[in-house]
Amino acid sequence: MQEGRRARGTGAGWKRHIIRQLKHRDRTQNARFHDVIHSYNKLLEKSTLLKQLTETIQTEPGSRFHDEAPGPPGVPETDGQQKEMEELDTYNGKLAFEACEMRARIQAQEDVMRIQNTRMADLSHTLESQINQKNQLLDDLAWIVATNADLKEDYDHVHRQKQGLEAEYQSKVVALLAITDDIMKRKAADAENQNELNDRGLEHTQTAGGTETSGSAEGEATVKKTRSQSMISLGTSRFMGTIRNVLGFSFRKGKVDLPREEPWHCSPNVCVLCCVPTKALCNKEVHESEVHAVQFSPNSRTVATGGADRVIKIWNVNHGMLQVCRTLEGSGGGITSIEFDPSGLQILASSFDGAAHLWKLDGKAYESLTGHTGKVTAAKFKMSLYRAVTCSLDRTIREWDLQKAACIRRISVSSYCSDVVCSDYYMISGHHDKKIRFWDSRSESCFREVTLEEKITSLFMDQEQGQLLSCSRDDALSLFDLRSSNVRQVFRADGFKCGCDWTKAILSPDGSYTLAGSADGTIFIWNTRTGLLERSLNGQHRASVNAVTWSMSGDYVVSVDRGKMAVVWSDY
Repeated sequence: MQEGRRARGTGAGWKRHIIRQLKHRDRTQNARFHDVIHSYNKLLEKSTLLKQLTETIQTEPGSRFHDEAPGPPGVPETDGQQKEMEELDTYNGKLAFEACEMRARIQAQEDVMRIQNTRMADLSHTLESQINQKNQLLDDLAWIVATNADLKEDYDHVHRQKQGLEAEYQSKVVALLAITDDIMKRKAADAENQNELNDRGLEHTQTAGGTETSGSAEGEATVKKTRSQSMISLGTSRFMGTIRNVLGFSFRKGKVDLPREEPWHCSPNVCVLCCVPTKALCNKEVHESEVHAVQFSPNSRTVATGGADRVIKIWNVNHGMLQVCRTLEGSGGGITSIEFDPSGLQILASSFDGAAHLWKLDGKAYESLTGHTGKVTAAKFKMSLYRAVTCSLDRTIREWDLQKAACIRRISVSSYCSDVVCSDYYMISGHHDKKIRFWDSRSESCFREVTLEEKITSLFMDQEQGQLLSCSRDDALSLFDLRSSNVRQVFRADGFKCGCDWTKAILSPDGSYTLAGSADGTIFIWNTRTGLLERSLNGQHRASVNAVTWSMSGDYVVSVDRGKMAVVWSDY
């Protein structure tokens, strides 16, 4: 209230100031008329004096004419008076004309004064209304400030509760993981005990039944031992699925199309909770020219980079430092995308030479998947280890049999294809005609299209195949819910600009954050739940960021740019 009174006092001071200015202007303008009025009064005085002189002159000649005798001597005197009267009449006419002009000027000035007085009254009324409005706004502001203070107190209270719940949640997660480790250790111990019992039974059988029986018992023991170890792995997978269900993650129960003779691969380490990176641990020049692609291996211990120098480099990530351990050659063009298979033993890369290249990291030779007539922009493994999908600027999407290095399906589209991702039952492609297309894996039919504002630069699907993230040239990231077919969030930020037609955006392993690099070298991280910008990382890249990757363990983020550099980020 004191602020409101002070504001009203200030408003009254403004009013008095404006009134003083108006009065000053009135006095200044009135002063211009003082000379005119003074001259007019003089003219009136002269006119009155002239009138008196005229009357006197007109009276005196008559008396003289009657009193004096007529004669020639009086004629010249009468003529002189007549001339004097004519001159006086002429002068009187001039004075009358000047007096009329002065009256007209005075009338015009009075009209101007009347208009200015009217305008001053209007301005005074407007000023008063503005002052009243300002006072009302000040009162509203005081109410808003008080309300905001109350809301701030409520927010602080809720924030403290949230921090407490998060701390409790973290402690429960740690305890749950400790319980998981303990259970797995017990299962391993039980398996070892069972294996020892099997070995003892084998020795007893060998002693009692001879060599043939011994061979049979040995095979049976080997089978039992292998089954015990398989049960350990299967228990780990099921138990980790239970953990993910408890923590609120959806568990995919889709049927995986794997051949029976295919070896079973343990799933990679599950990241229960990702922390937002806060600082750079390593900044290193990794290629001889710009870097287009980067990808972590499933075990999070190595990362692969590829660029315009036509090679792929494998780096060990040791405490946030990059140490090159291998270089893969054979591509005839710049690398555009990189992907590890679930086992981490194969790398599939697309290239500007119109082919995709498959390297086997166990020492075997690599394969080239040729058939595209344009630059291959993306190459991805399907759920089966022996199937892959590529897309190209030749407006085709191709499915490959990796055992035969042969194309088994070809889909023609009407626009350049920039990226492709695969799920259990369908494929999703992004195109330069601003559309995202969904394809049935068993046919060539497109059963759904989504149109965005600009051409698509990348697509990313989360591990549970429930969310799809797209990046487009309108400087926006869109997050789709594949179960409900709706757009969950659209991410934008001041300063974020998509740097090229192959800029990659990703989701964190736990699906909580969205990550993308900008044309100015800044890394932007959004919260997928709120849609708000969580953090921006800058100061390391001096060129446009082309691609980013987040380790499955949730510990590291690696970004690469057009200036040959790679940066490792973390929260510690």
